[in-house]
Amino acid sequence: MQGTPSVSDVWRDVRARLRQEYGDVIYVSEIARLRVAEDAAAGSVRIICSNDFGRAWVEDNLGARLRALWAAFDTGPRDIVICCEGAPAVRSQPQMATAPAGRAVRPEAPAVSELAHSASSLPLGGVSGGAHGDGRFTFNTFMVGSANAMAVTAAKAISASAMPPFNPAFFHGDYGVGKTHLLMAIAHAVSLGESGRKALYLTAEEFLNGFQSALRARDVQPFKDQVRACDVLLIDDVHFIAGKPRTEDEFLHTIAALIAENRQVVLASHCAPSELGVGDERLRSLLRGGFACPLQGPDLDLRRKIVDCKVAQARSHCPNLEVPEQVRDFLAARVTSSARELEGVLNNVIVRTAYMERPVTLEAVEDVLGELPIRAEKRVTVDEIQKAVAAYFSITPADINSKRRTQSVVRPRHIAMYLAKTMTTRSLPDIGRRFGGRDHSTVIHAVAKITGQMGADPVLAEDIDAIRKRLRG
Repeated sequence: MQGTPSVSDVWRDVRARLRQEYGDVIYVSEIARLRVAEDAAAGSVRIICSNDFGRAWVEDNLGARLRALWAAFDTGPRDIVICCEGAPAVRSQPQMATAPAGRAVRPEAPAVSELAHSASSLPLGGVSGGAHGDGRFTFNTFMVGSANAMAVTAAKAISASAMPPFNPAFFHGDYGVGKTHLLMAIAHAVSLGESGRKALYLTAEEFLNGFQSALRARDVQPFKDQVRACDVLLIDDVHFIAGKPRTEDEFLHTIAALIAENRQVVLASHCAPSELGVGDERLRSLLRGGFACPLQGPDLDLRRKIVDCKVAQARSHCPNLEVPEQVRDFLAARVTSSARELEGVLNNVIVRTAYMERPVTLEAVEDVLGELPIRAEKRVTVDEIQKAVAAYFSITPADINSKRRTQSVVRPRHIAMYLAKTMTTRSLPDIGRRFGGRDHSTVIHAVAKITGQMGADPVLAEDIDAIRKRLRG
């Protein structure tokens, strides 16, 4: 029988998982510098930051995930305290997203106290203060583009409907594309609605830990009552449940019971339902029977919106922050892997410039990028885009640049213009000139048309994604 793992061993595993999920940029700039120390007398582990600014950032951005991972890797119960040198942080207590003021809240079941204790302290919405009221993870702060328009439309329909429009809803995509933000935005909107519905957000590991704690206590009914008491259950990272038969079985019965009672189930994973490695055919069938919606990586326009949003949020900590337009354009064009990595780079830029009372310049940004292991998108040209689109639709680049107006040519032409606008830094007039000497207003029309259609036309979205992948090699 294995003993309790050492704090250093658990910390090594937790850091490795955080690096995998948050990327090298955030790992190198924020996570690698953290220290860990055990307080055996208090039965706690201290995650030590170099200063109070770092402590606040870690608590807000990594705290809930760090604690959930620690609980998954550590066999012994330990309280995780995030602090700076000599000043332990006060740990925020998580809770179910609540209904409007004055409405009764179901009491916490004793057997799932460990589940509630490790449940997400990230913003779930509601009327209480602290993290729940800072408005970071709402629909207003979720930037919408062609990569996620259909997912946002579905999420808003879920949050606004008294009855589930589709059940379960399953959002999937790579790490950092916004799945967690979207689930929390749903919970936030539900909890502030007038219907009085209650939303509960959990990661799959929190569900797993709570269920295992109930099994050890030999009393699973309070766990069932707690998880099934909500009107909208949102579970993130469900791929972590796959391959664990007893948890799969409880997960199946939980979501089946909620669906039978017309309560909404919303799930998220880095892979589609058909790709989950679940062993229970009943669970696989149930997941496939709902609505599965992909989220893609952000294109250039969406990355630019994300930069603007993050700069606006950063001004709450740094009121005098000024980030020139050319710097914003440069960041959006260079950091392409995910919104999370883009935010990490921007945080580094802000701390190393504005916080040091230095201007945010292109030179300063290039210095930061040179120090961080970011992944840059392959540069493509308008000519390469025209050739790729023509080959995909079995026409020629000359057809795309011609005056022909048949549907078999117009649609590929519009797609090529859209890709030229979102994958290159060429101006609209320049793009128009490269498409047979057309006016910039023609490009604007084409981009707007394709953008508007992608949210409602999954075939078009798949075509564009396939062409993008070919262009990126």
